[in-house]
Amino acid sequence: MDAAGELFGTETMAELCARQGRLDDALVIYRRLCAQGADEERHERWSARLRALEAQRLGGSAGLHGPSVPASSRASLAPAAAPEPGVNGHALPLVVRQTVRSGQIVYAQGNDLIVLAPVNPGAQLLADGNIHVYAPLRGRAVAGVRGAREARIFCQRLEAELVGIDTATVAAESLPADRFGKPAQISFEAGRCLVAPL
Repeated sequence: MDAAGELFGTETMAELCARQGRLDDALVIYRRLCAQGADEERHERWSARLRALEAQRLGGSAGLHGPSVPASSRASLAPAAAPEPGVNGHALPLVVRQTVRSGQIVYAQGNDLIVLAPVNPGAQLLADGNIHVYAPLRGRAVAGVRGAREARIFCQRLEAELVGIDTATVAAESLPADRFGKPAQISFEAGRCLVAPL
């Protein structure tokens, strides 16, 4: 796995992959987590989840959300609030008005995500649609997580640890120097992420 993969190779990302039916990706992340070594409780939980996903892949009866998945992980993947229906039944985007702190994960399921406050290092933004950040983006953000490669990320100040569209990602060290700390948009083009002026 490359540097970008390591940055995003978390338990939460593994669970998101599992929810999307991308069992191979989920298995790779859980195997890496187990090999890294962690405290006994997390290692035991990851090992149990890895076995459940392997059984699922082989046609076993283990579900995607078996008892080995902690409630905190499941909750962190859910939208912070259900999108409100607008005019003509159009679903409004998920709007976050508070700072997204390190360790927090915000997932706009089936929708766009708008963040009106800073995104701190260690925070993660995920959206099935576009992501708009009207403040500094210092954490990680991936738009189009269910394969919507036409999705984009827009931010007022790009200082991210990682950005991506679908499965294409760019880690901090690969961001163009002329875009760092400036307004930017990230799109998917020719199999990779393109970082351009906003």
